[in-house]
Amino acid sequence: MIRLETRRDDASRWRLVVRTSSRADVLAHEAGGRDRPPWPEAVAQLREGAGELEVVRDETMHFRWLLHAADGSVVAESPAVHRDAGLCRISYANARRAAGTVLGRLRPTVSGARSGS
Repeated sequence: MIRLETRRDDASRWRLVVRTSSRADVLAHEAGGRDRPPWPEAVAQLREGAGELEVVRDETMHFRWLLHAADGSVVAESPAVHRDAGLCRISYANARRAAGTVLGRLRPTVSGARSGS
């Protein structure tokens, strides 16, 4: 099951999660920083692939993707969990499909607090 989780106290905080019977994986989440777009705008941009995709490797040699808006700001990103840049790009395609799935639903799952990140 794919879910969009948002926060009541901050409309710019969100994450796309795929849940199975044995685990849950975060596919994408809001960008870091202060000037994040509200979740409807960010998730719609992700769904459309509106912007420039960047794949980066961190100091632990894991990859993550960043979706940049036309002004260069980061709209959405993945967790840095991918061990290969190609798999990271596949993860981006999966997140885009998931964004399309959740935007077709009526309401996101809203929580007052978020654990983990």
